[in-house]
Amino acid sequence: MEPLTLFASTVGIIGVLHILFSAEEKLGQGRYSKGNQQAKREDWYCFFQPSDLLRTTENSDSQSVQDDKKLEQRRRQQANRPRLQA
Repeated sequence: MEPLTLFASTVGIIGVLHILFSAEEKLGQGRYSKGNQQAKREDWYCFFQPSDLLRTTENSDSQSVQDDKKLEQRRRQQANRPRLQA
């Protein structure tokens, strides 16, 4: 057979198999049928606290100010440490 004919027949066979399996899923009890699906969860963020997702800017601003103060304090301590004289 010619390569083009072989390729076309392979694509056709795969297409027919896909249609058959799709029809079986729609008509029969397949693994993706509605009966097997779990209930949809509204709390998609179940690994987080809702308060973490809805945090106000006041809390984050005060936290960043505290972080800035700590960073500035560390910089001052490093600047005031003794230097090695050669």
